[in-house]
Amino acid sequence: MLALGLALASCAQPTTVAGCGDLGDAAEREDCRWRLVEPLAGDDAALADALAEVTPAESRDLLLLRLSIAHPTRAGAFCRQVTTPGAQEKCKQVLGRPHLGTAPRNPRPPGSH
Repeated sequence: MLALGLALASCAQPTTVAGCGDLGDAAEREDCRWRLVEPLAGDDAALADALAEVTPAESRDLLLLRLSIAHPTRAGAFCRQVTTPGAQEKCKQVLGRPHLGTAPRNPRPPGSH
């Protein structure tokens, strides 16, 4: 019974961004952080608190870069927060694609064929 409980506990997903840092696999750590941080994209205070729990800076910048891609209308705000040269370069690429932040445009009004 104890072995089953330990096995189930080891499979449990962290519920805090800081807890994601305890995962052994790098991809699992980053996916865990993304799962917890992405829903906070519209709450600046909660997002700032969550990002403050993320180390190293490369991991925090990866989250900000992913947020800028997932929420292109806020890409500028997210990209201004990155600190590592690699993320800054990637953000330039994201910001250089302003069409990502616009609503789809219909070249012709409906009904005009």
